[in-house]
Amino acid sequence: MPLSGNLKEVPFPEVLRLLRDRTGTLEIVEKITGDRFSFVLSAGNLVSASATGRPIPDTLALHSVLQRLSDDPSASFDFEESHMGERVGPLSISLDRILLSALAAIRSPERYTPYLPHPGTRFRAEAEATAWLTGDLLAFWDGTERLFRSGISAQEIVAALGLPLPQVLLELYKLRLLGMIVPVQAQPPPSASAPSLSPALRIPELPPAPAPVGPLPPQALPAATPDPISPPPRPAPVATVPSSQLATVPESPTKPIARRQGVLARIASGLRRILEKMYE
Repeated sequence: MPLSGNLKEVPFPEVLRLLRDRTGTLEIVEKITGDRFSFVLSAGNLVSASATGRPIPDTLALHSVLQRLSDDPSASFDFEESHMGERVGPLSISLDRILLSALAAIRSPERYTPYLPHPGTRFRAEAEATAWLTGDLLAFWDGTERLFRSGISAQEIVAALGLPLPQVLLELYKLRLLGMIVPVQAQPPPSASAPSLSPALRIPELPPAPAPVGPLPPQALPAATPDPISPPPRPAPVATVPSSQLATVPESPTKPIARRQGVLARIASGLRRILEKMYE
């Protein structure tokens, strides 16, 4: 089945992943320079590679071409599948190693920003992954392999290892293309109508209500007794003065005036008697 497009929509490493088990010829043309590259694939192996009609001489030159195509979004590609069985050529390089070389040649992560996974997407290690890793990607895998056993996201890797998020996202992109990790299916969030409570906050279950029984027989109500009436308040007692203390009560203001008048009368009477004796 033919496959065609441009490297802006499908990056070169993605194209290699799609053709991992295919047999045929991949043609790539750079629109700016007009250079044409041809790769002959056979059942997961690269058996021939040429640039502008000339064979690529060695693996070093091949790596340079792969790096060039990995960072070129302007080129177009076309794959023509072969139905003649396996093909042979001067090369016999696993397509996984070609893909790894293309991924290692990426120098601008911004070029792959639209293809990077979401920071919250969780990945786990693939049980049958046997990719041959090198360089920075190998160092990243050695530090995170144990974390991928139970599933982990880019955000969690950043928190655990302190690596920059763009770097972690690019490494996850590479490992996914190599088949080293696979995304984990997201679990549905808990329903908002039934929030889960911690054991300490759960409401205790009430005992079941007793089964209804027949109507109760009428019962006589106790006779209502009137509230006791408290006696009226007694008047406060009036203080009485003993008779023995009556003499000490001061006399009214009129009594001293009467005594003074009696004294003056006696004095006047005495003077009168004295004068009468003088004139006898």
